[in-house]
Amino acid sequence: MLVAGCSDTSAGSDPPGGTTPPQESVTSGEPAPEPTDPESTQTKQNRPAISLATAPVGGNADEAGIEQCASVAWLAGDLPDGTVVTFGAVHLEPDNIFELDQQACPGDRRQCPGLTVRANAQPEPCYVGARQVANGTEDPNVVIEAEVSCDTEQDCRQVQQEAKKRGTQVEFITGELPTETVQPTETPETPTGG
Repeated sequence: MLVAGCSDTSAGSDPPGGTTPPQESVTSGEPAPEPTDPESTQTKQNRPAISLATAPVGGNADEAGIEQCASVAWLAGDLPDGTVVTFGAVHLEPDNIFELDQQACPGDRRQCPGLTVRANAQPEPCYVGARQVANGTEDPNVVIEAEVSCDTEQDCRQVQQEAKKRGTQVEFITGELPTETVQPTETPETPTGG
């Protein structure tokens, strides 16, 4: 009987030997974290985004003159949760009266390219400098491109609609340039050609 009892014990020891393969499956659990990383990267890439040719901005030039510095701020009100706007390139329309010149703004004033506006955050102003180079009758508008990323496509559409409604409301004030400013540029060309 003791022998039969020993036989039962050895038969019972075979299933514990079967517990060794689960240890191998623990080893196979190591690659599981690797697929998790690429999945999170893919989720970020699927976030809806749009480009705005003209961000809805408002502001004013500090004062009239040949050199002017305009403050610029987000004008379209509160953004939907999770929405981020990043200001891009700046240009003027029309572009033949003033040219961009950031040196017209004091050095401590933040430039607009790269500025981010976020949902539920107080928008910070940025500044655009310009110098008048020609006489004209139009006050040129400051146009800032922007990239918008959103939690949903509907949020992006909402921002896009607001941008179309408001556009830009920042402009430089065109004045009359003194004739001395225009003539010296033409005068050196004549002697050089002769």
